[in-house]
Amino acid sequence: MDALQALLGAKPAAEITEKVRIKRLGTEFTIKALTGEDIDKIRDQATYPVKNGKKTELKVNEEEVARLLIVKAVVEPNFSNADLLKHFGATDEGECVQKALLAGEISTLQNEILLLSGFNDEEEIEEVKN
Repeated sequence: MDALQALLGAKPAAEITEKVRIKRLGTEFTIKALTGEDIDKIRDQATYPVKNGKKTELKVNEEEVARLLIVKAVVEPNFSNADLLKHFGATDEGECVQKALLAGEISTLQNEILLLSGFNDEEEIEEVKN
């Protein structure tokens, strides 16, 4: 099969899903692949101007990137569920991710989302995170 036929037969990113086991909770989360555009928007959303002397630099908040990746890519559970937000006292889904999951669980989900989204090795994943 040539490249064109492969692309024409490929599933859209939103239809590519996988289960990720969260050991502490004894359950699996369903994640979906993200497009480059999705990841660019997340990075832009988590980028802020920071004053450094007389200069202003743009800085990416990596923790926020991880939370936003999870919010965008986790299909089940839905972190914007009203009961879940209330249970964790969160004002939005990003805060709910932060309060509901342990740091290692956030990292695991982030890595699995990036792998499912086509980043195939640690070097590529680190580049997206940074």
